[in-house]
Amino acid sequence: MIKKLSPILSLVFLLCLNYSGFAQVTTEPAIPGAASSVKIIYDASKGTTGLKDCNCDVYIHIGAVTGGPTSTTWTIVPFQWGTTNSAAKMTKVAGQTNSYTFELTPNTFFQNPNNLTIHRLGMVFRNGDGTKEGKDSSNGDFFVTLSQGFDVAFTTPQAAGSVSLEIGESFEFKAASTEAADLSFELDGVKVAEALNSQEIAFKFTATQAGNFTLVVKAKKGAEVDSQTVNIIVFAPSETAALPTGARLGINYLSDTEVILALQAPGKNIVHVIGDFNDWKVLPEFQMKRTSDKEIFWLKISNLIPKQEYIFQYLVDGSIRIGDPYADKTSDPFNDQEIIQQNRYPGLKGYPVGKTEFQATYLQTAQDSYLWKNLSYPKPKPEELVVYELLVRDFDEKRTYNAVIDRLDYLKELGINAIELMPVGEFEGNLSWGYNPSFFFAPDKYYGTKNDLKRLIDEAHGRGIVIILDMVLNHAFGQNPMVRLYNDGDYGAPTLDSPWFNRVATHPFNVGYDFNHESKYTKAFVDSVNNYWLTEYKVDGFRFDLSKGFTQVNSGNNVGIWSQYDPSRIKIWKHIYDRIKANHPDAYVILEHLSDNEEEKELANYGMMFWGNINFDFRELAKGQNKNIDYAYYKNRGWNKSHLIAYQESHDEERVMWETLNFGAISPLNLKNLENAVNRNQLLTAFYFGIPGPKMIWQFGEFGYDQELNNDRLGIKPTKWDYLNNPERQRLFKLYKEMIKLKRVHKAFNSPEKTTLNLGAGIKSILLEHPDMDVVMHGNFGLATAGNASVSFPKSGKWYNYFTGEELTLSGTTLSVNFRPNEFVLYTSKKLPLPEKGILQQDFVTSLPEVVPQGTFRVYPVPASSKLSVELPQDMIQANYRVVDMAGRVVFDGQTEQGEQILDFDLSGIQAGIYIFEAFDTKRVLHKRFIKE
Repeated sequence: MIKKLSPILSLVFLLCLNYSGFAQVTTEPAIPGAASSVKIIYDASKGTTGLKDCNCDVYIHIGAVTGGPTSTTWTIVPFQWGTTNSAAKMTKVAGQTNSYTFELTPNTFFQNPNNLTIHRLGMVFRNGDGTKEGKDSSNGDFFVTLSQGFDVAFTTPQAAGSVSLEIGESFEFKAASTEAADLSFELDGVKVAEALNSQEIAFKFTATQAGNFTLVVKAKKGAEVDSQTVNIIVFAPSETAALPTGARLGINYLSDTEVILALQAPGKNIVHVIGDFNDWKVLPEFQMKRTSDKEIFWLKISNLIPKQEYIFQYLVDGSIRIGDPYADKTSDPFNDQEIIQQNRYPGLKGYPVGKTEFQATYLQTAQDSYLWKNLSYPKPKPEELVVYELLVRDFDEKRTYNAVIDRLDYLKELGINAIELMPVGEFEGNLSWGYNPSFFFAPDKYYGTKNDLKRLIDEAHGRGIVIILDMVLNHAFGQNPMVRLYNDGDYGAPTLDSPWFNRVATHPFNVGYDFNHESKYTKAFVDSVNNYWLTEYKVDGFRFDLSKGFTQVNSGNNVGIWSQYDPSRIKIWKHIYDRIKANHPDAYVILEHLSDNEEEKELANYGMMFWGNINFDFRELAKGQNKNIDYAYYKNRGWNKSHLIAYQESHDEERVMWETLNFGAISPLNLKNLENAVNRNQLLTAFYFGIPGPKMIWQFGEFGYDQELNNDRLGIKPTKWDYLNNPERQRLFKLYKEMIKLKRVHKAFNSPEKTTLNLGAGIKSILLEHPDMDVVMHGNFGLATAGNASVSFPKSGKWYNYFTGEELTLSGTTLSVNFRPNEFVLYTSKKLPLPEKGILQQDFVTSLPEVVPQGTFRVYPVPASSKLSVELPQDMIQANYRVVDMAGRVVFDGQTEQGEQILDFDLSGIQAGIYIFEAFDTKRVLHKRFIKE
């Protein structure tokens, strides 16, 4: 059996002495004192091995820790990093390649004018310039705890706590004192070893029967006495028994008073269940049985109180404390108190402080089931999706599932038909994007209860909105129980015997610990996670984070190799997809792949959907540059299915409006002006929605969110709901609504029979042809007036300007249009109801008070009958002009001659009413209302 130290309480670490987990640093004497000489012995071949076989001078970087016995802060540091100070140079041990020593008396070595107590020595090791270093592979810095007087302590095991053994195993205990003394070991009060006038003592214990034993080392020198205790837990071998029929991994509720717990832990020997039901004691009756293949440990627990919550853990091989990987609720020693204080999870129990450590989990029989209301609701086809990506933490300042529920009507008004929730599974910490998962079956408690999440999903379904969950299965973080079952130290890297994880990630950009997706254990786990959320929470599908990482092809740090066509990764994803579809045939499966197009094409044609990052091109367009965005269309990638979710923004990408307002061109048109910035983003939005295929909006993009992402990438961002009170931003919001409505109502925007895209030039065009209705969109992406640009239509006949209602009859298939900068038009072959007013600039200005520009700008007489005169400012040397009616229809337009300042117009051919005269050049737009009698 593997013998490990198993601290019962975190307090035992106060007594942690001189050895790292790999004995990379030892001391002579074994128990050094602050006032005595101590030799530090460093083995460069262990731990992080930057100095292994370096054939170089090795220097100690050392600091005095005065903050307390467990502090890790160096308060007195005598040597500067990266210097070759001879006083810091270590002595190489003769005849040994990687062994070095350094001697000091702590109380006299450090300059300590305030006579602070030196509790510990902190240290790392380096070569002369600091380019190579040796550290503790688990904790980084090495620490040696110093005695402040006469002490005795165990040196093996390396800290006071407990040692677990199976019957028949032996363990040699060793202890040392700071000074020569009479040393002894007592086992359950009986002296079993003695060493008089000595500094060291040893005792070999052989486990002959199961039980708990206490071993005390005592030191006596005259009147001075000290002692330290270790608990010895001897386990009987695990009973072999088959897992009961029907039982699965995790918590199996048999009745209101009975459960079966099942833990998969191949290669482990003994597991106990500890928790509220046995006062956290290691008891024989709570030792789990083990299946004959030595894969699964299980135990039936009876006499539970119905509806009572029990916090529990598994104690594995007497040393590893973990929660249940399949539990749906966790108890956290670090974060739950904040949740309780803020009443984020009503009735949440406090962590059992003083009884255990590390993350624990809950079980509760006779739970009240959530009663689903909306089990029948429409699910859009993949190409019809309008996805709203949302982070619960930043969507509302309350940061709860219930706060999202309160804003569902807003999202319904916007017109979206799918919400993509950024990860809500239990993650490390309370404030996170969620990509640091720890428990894969538990919703994070910071946002509320699991029934709050179910109600959010249920209420969304009731509004015709499907829920897509951002699922993180590329990796797990160190608190995850499956990581901690096989890893270095408490939160270190997985060991080579881990059934689920690679010790080193196989690809770039990995965070946390990398799943091995070719392992049968990982495959089964992934399938169970996916099926659980689709079944228990009735989510409608997943967006899989970092899906390109699901490979065992080791690309190291080479992104190019990682992104290449990978048949093994295709096989993995087809397996996952098939397993999902077997039980949930209408589930959406979306991958954040961003890999070789041939790989994405094969998987897209198989049925999967893909994120398509077009953010860079849209940000360049937002600044006034020109980019071709036709790669946002699936057919331009050679795909057979409309499964490309190309996006302007996601949680990962800088905001388009921020780019415009901060880096937009200022000449010949100033895009940093909010009015112009909105016009620019309206242009981008119209064309984004005009390209057929599913769409995605990052939260608040609909009103031009302009808070920088990368100034504090993962930090909390302000919501800016007040932006909806700004008339300019309302124009952008209203345009989003209209474009989404068009997409949801008219098939031409989703599945046209013919699509013609001309998206490379400054005047960009989209032509969509469908038996129900044809759509034409043209827009000027240049920053100057386009003049009389000739644009195409798929056929002659009647066309209708969607935003103005203006009817246009074409004898041919082209039209000459005088486009302002950022202006676009959308024509349909069928007359549609007019959208609400206040969307485009020309109808927005009808509700504004008159604006008096710099210089002379007059429109007269007012009212006018048959003739209208206009005097332009002197600095408007050459301008475009037009007259529009109150519906936004253009009555006439034209361009001034060079230096022409006074214009005369014949009004005899237009009806009486209110009109707007508008003039614009590369610097500004001027407009005045006038009345025609």
